[in-house]
Amino acid sequence: MSGVLNLLLAGAAAAPLNVEYLVVAGGAGGKFNYGGGGGAGGYRTGTFTSLSKSTNYSLTVGGGGGEGTAGSTSNFSSITSAGGGSGSTYATTGVAGGSGGGGGGGASTGGAGNTPNTSPSQGNSGGNGGGAPDGGAGGGGGSGSVGGNSPGAAATDPGGNGGSGTTATSSLGGGIYAGGGGGGAKNAAGGSGGSS
Repeated sequence: MSGVLNLLLAGAAAAPLNVEYLVVAGGAGGKFNYGGGGGAGGYRTGTFTSLSKSTNYSLTVGGGGGEGTAGSTSNFSSITSAGGGSGSTYATTGVAGGSGGGGGGGASTGGAGNTPNTSPSQGNSGGNGGGAPDGGAGGGGGSGSVGGNSPGAAATDPGGNGGSGTTATSSLGGGIYAGGGGGGAKNAAGGSGGSS
């Protein structure tokens, strides 16, 4: 969803305004065939000190991705959060994104988080698969921590848990945002999603 935000603040001074923001992108989808968990969308927060009253600012809210698909980008004015990287299928590296997708079952590596790079970081990497031949898949990265690795290479080893989300400040309404998805497994439980 795209649009324009206009700061209509009755009685506000004409001088530049301080506006606290929270921009979260769409999370990604996980993958089939005991695939990795989807990475959370990028999470960025801070304060603008130079916005003006009655001025239009661009605003986009990114949607979540379907199976094996990255999330979409969100933005507010000059701040952009990248969509989460999708989880991958068996023995394949997770996709990079705001937070990276989990590696698929078997021997695999999670996708890189904080891609593209921002400071402070907008997210974390996905977890790794448990190893050949049949380890579970890695969890997707979250804004608060990396995705969990599957603990072993057997078909009975579970998928890794999704990385945790981040609690917003009370001035932004609180709540926990941008947890990663849990990884799948062959003959065991999938990982739990990260708090979100």
